[in-house]
Amino acid sequence: MGRERGPPVGYDMKQNYTTPKAASVMRSRMRSLRLFVTRRGQAAVEFALVATVAMIVLFVAVQLALIGEDALALGQMNYQGARWAAVNTCATHAQVVQYMLSVGSPSVTESGGSCGTQLKFIITDDLGTDSSPGISGSTCTTPTPTSCAGSPAPTSRTFGNPVKIQVNFDATKAIFLYGAGGATSKPWMGLINLPTTLTSTETAMAV
Repeated sequence: MGRERGPPVGYDMKQNYTTPKAASVMRSRMRSLRLFVTRRGQAAVEFALVATVAMIVLFVAVQLALIGEDALALGQMNYQGARWAAVNTCATHAQVVQYMLSVGSPSVTESGGSCGTQLKFIITDDLGTDSSPGISGSTCTTPTPTSCAGSPAPTSRTFGNPVKIQVNFDATKAIFLYGAGGATSKPWMGLINLPTTLTSTETAMAV
């Protein structure tokens, strides 16, 4: 019988060489996977923080834009009211207010659900100073001014004399960040104070 041969020279060395290499590749892949998962988690946390700040800035910017629109609408309404009072010299203060409500933007005149509830008017002219002129009716309708041709002739504004109108607008219910009816505590989130009262003053000369 012949002599049985053993494994080729170098066989064990080759096996011992390839096995550690495969283990090293697996360890490298596991490290890469853990690093990928860690980075994804870190990115999610960073996104949550940045998104929160971005949403707060966005909401405040939108709210300030709406408040600015109300301020412009208030000034335009007051300007038209002063001119109307200067032209219609026999119109009463209540008629002037009613006219202003009829031409004003609904965002101002109907804030709070009904006509003029969030507005306060102060009119100063030849007829005196009126800080609480009445509003006729519950809707913002255009009034008919009192005619100066009546008998006896009604009191009228003198030519060249000023008609001054001041309007204060309570913007609390127009601020959506304060919730329904402005119920949320102020300042908003304990950080941001928003203007809750807008004021406009206009003067025109009677003609």
